[in-house]
Amino acid sequence: MNRWHVLEKLQLVTNRLLHLQTPELEENDRCLSDETEKIGFYKRDFGMEEWDWPQGVGLFGLSKLQSLYHDNRYEAYISSWMDRQVNNGIPCRNINTTAPLLTLMDAEKNEDFCKRWMNWLLNDLPRTEENGFQHVTTGETKDRVRLHENEIWVDTIFMAVLFSAKMGVKYDKADWREESLYQLLIHIKYLYDKKTNLLYHGWSFTDRDNFSEAFWCRGNSWFTVAVPEYLQLMGNYLDKGVYHYLTEALTGQVRTLCRFQAKDGLWHTLIDDPDSYTEVSGSAAMAAGMLKAVRLGILPEEPYFSAGMKTLHAVMDNIAEDGTVLEVSAGTPIGKTKENYKSIIKAPMAYGQALAMVLLTESLAHL
Repeated sequence: MNRWHVLEKLQLVTNRLLHLQTPELEENDRCLSDETEKIGFYKRDFGMEEWDWPQGVGLFGLSKLQSLYHDNRYEAYISSWMDRQVNNGIPCRNINTTAPLLTLMDAEKNEDFCKRWMNWLLNDLPRTEENGFQHVTTGETKDRVRLHENEIWVDTIFMAVLFSAKMGVKYDKADWREESLYQLLIHIKYLYDKKTNLLYHGWSFTDRDNFSEAFWCRGNSWFTVAVPEYLQLMGNYLDKGVYHYLTEALTGQVRTLCRFQAKDGLWHTLIDDPDSYTEVSGSAAMAAGMLKAVRLGILPEEPYFSAGMKTLHAVMDNIAEDGTVLEVSAGTPIGKTKENYKSIIKAPMAYGQALAMVLLTESLAHL
């Protein structure tokens, strides 16, 4: 592996992200809307011309690439992207539609917009028992929401907790920082499995369970990639005991991940089920989180550097000649059974492109 090869792949993946379109289902896969959603076919999830979490992850990938080059080469694209979305109508505020703001908040022109959104997140977002961020998502149309009453999902850690922390640091708002920490801790409390150190997809305060108790790959990856980001953002504001608690939670998770890493360097979409398919987007994010944690001194170099670089090779092997990142699972609601996760289709996704970009970018700091 050398820098030139990684940079070449990185450029291909980035160019593909900027031009990704919505695919059509194969004829034998066509079915009613509720059935297509069961296999992960949400039209708004494909490409960059919507405002939701996949596009938020896409913008995050572009921001990481700008940091690599120490310039603003995608600033014009990001600015025009937001202008188009505003002209088309911003969707209802929810957890998932918060994700783009993690990057958009970097632009001075978006300051008032992001502050209003942050105030909504703290004061108007529905809460679960124990005051958790309820995982509200976009509904059938962008002016409707799905409430997921009394549920917290692991996705929220990336989609909204990081934004809250970053806003609190940028504007020196202690209550915003403290809210981000509380939300991270309550998600760990209810999603972190003490036997495996892996995270469940969600928790229902109503049913008092973790649904199907699935250890979903991309769900775990939101934790692996977000915690080093969070510690880098909030390290100066965290008590020593809290900082140590978070690093130990991450260490426990990645220690188990290394045990379940497939021979090809990826992870299965159900981490502990070798009969489920291996999945690239979650694998890329987990490897990126490991490598960043090693670079920041949060994790020891071994075995996590080797595990991350093994995944890097596997992800690069799954980049097509046109830059499409392959073997990416589509949008995944909480499954009533573990088998539901195996039925999710694989298709080119903005977040698949972006999470590969995050891994490739992070790897360059180690080459």
